[in-house]
Amino acid sequence: MENRIETKVDEFFMRIIRDRRVSITQLKKETGVTDEVIERWISIFEKDGFIERVYPTNPLEQPYVVLKHGESR
Repeated sequence: MENRIETKVDEFFMRIIRDRRVSITQLKKETGVTDEVIERWISIFEKDGFIERVYPTNPLEQPYVVLKHGESR
């Protein structure tokens, strides 16, 4: 049995890898961290080229993040 420690940021990124597209609101709910923390994580992963933040033109849709190029690095 492998001992493995997972953090909230691991949960955040694994969720994006698994579903490839996740609303920012859903990520906040699932991780239970503050808005500021989620925004920081998104900025870091976006800057590093792993994800992209999307603001839909339809005002009824919520902003979401997508895994870039459909792959994890």
